Amino acid sequence: MSLLPALTGSFSTPAAGNPTVAIMEAAYHHHDLDARYLNCEVAAEHLGDAVRGATAMGWIGFNCSLPHKVAVIALLDELAESARLIGAVNCAVRGSGRWIGENTDGQGFLASLRTVANPAAQRALVLGAGGAARAIAEELALAGA
Repeated sequence: MSLLPALTGSFSTPAAGNPTVAIMEAAYHHHDLDARYLNCEVAAEHLGDAVRGATAMGWIGFNCSLPHKVAVIALLDELAESARLIGAVNCAVRGSGRWIGENTDGQGFLASLRTVANPAAQRALVLGAGGAARAIAEELALAGA
């Protein structure tokens, strides 16, 4: 491990109960990646400061949780197709000096679903109206449900 690992993290509020830090730190260790993941309590009015701070500190990516999944879009340089279609971002990746917004919520759900069922030509009921629900509905539709 170097004294200057790659930095990643989560911007959310509240952040104290977010278990992602333990999951990501374990994954980095398991895969022998020289990276750290920080849980950051970021109030809505400070989201811009957090993104600028991540840029200034050389972060390579961050996750967004409530209430930032839509508001962060205005602070990014571009959106991947998934985030553009869904209208929400849950991951931002730094590449070529630019922040690229992604949405992996629906893709992760669909990958898990496909281990037990093919959604093509099936009917689906999605309960919820938040960013993850929108992402899941969009990915189900793209998969032919």
